[in-house]
Amino acid sequence: MLSSVEFTVESLSAHHAVEKLSRAGIPVLMAKSMGKTSVRVRIASKDRKKAFAILRGSCYNVKNLSRRGGARLLEWAKRAAGLILGTILFSGVFLFLESRVLKVKISGSGAYYEREIMEILKGEGVHILSAFPEDTGPLTAKVLALDRVEFCSFRLEGGVLTVGVEVGEEAKTLDMLPLLAPASGRIEELVVVRGTPLFAEGDAVRMGEVVVANSPLEGGKKAAVIARVTVRYRVEREYALPEAEAVAQFFLDFGEIKDLQIGKTERGCRITGTAFSTASIGLD
Repeated sequence: MLSSVEFTVESLSAHHAVEKLSRAGIPVLMAKSMGKTSVRVRIASKDRKKAFAILRGSCYNVKNLSRRGGARLLEWAKRAAGLILGTILFSGVFLFLESRVLKVKISGSGAYYEREIMEILKGEGVHILSAFPEDTGPLTAKVLALDRVEFCSFRLEGGVLTVGVEVGEEAKTLDMLPLLAPASGRIEELVVVRGTPLFAEGDAVRMGEVVVANSPLEGGKKAAVIARVTVRYRVEREYALPEAEAVAQFFLDFGEIKDLQIGKTERGCRITGTAFSTASIGLD
């Protein structure tokens, strides 16, 4: 990517920021967990304003903005407007070369897949002196389809395309299990990195139904599912407690609640609301 920006997203649900950006059509070039409440994200510079509007509108705290690639060079160029023509011409050549793939480096515990990854890159039109695609989705999907691969990332800096590939330990290989609905209700959120989704967000689902099935591979094998589903459902419970204590106990019993309603009863309080239940395979 020629021009990109990095920033830190902080929130109790910071890791959902990547999914929110992807659903809004903003390709995430890199995401790195910085702890339970923060994640470091890199996106294209052209998507910065849209991304910030989405995140800040959803109560995420965005900080520590830094520029990468062409964006950093653009700032430098603005401060050095008096450079001679020769320097400008040289910079033009440099920018062109920086936006091209001059070398490919495979890193991480899955580096032994170098031959397969090089074939995947070639199949997607990525080769020496080619431009790097803005949307890395097809590349990511094919690399993740390799046996035991759990994570991959792409970074182009100074003409060097670094493909980071991480695999799970042999004993930690995911079982060939489908992702099942954790409750009966409607699907609030569905994130599928690998697998075949059988439902969509907003669909009604029953507890135990298969939401994401294993995808078939060549040779009759199947790929392990990597996905997460959150189901919303109505809950109601009566407590023989004062209102404040009843509400506190309701949140302890069901976790996150929306559309909370409280009614008085002879015994105490009847509380209703919308609860959420999440199940995942391969995603924390």
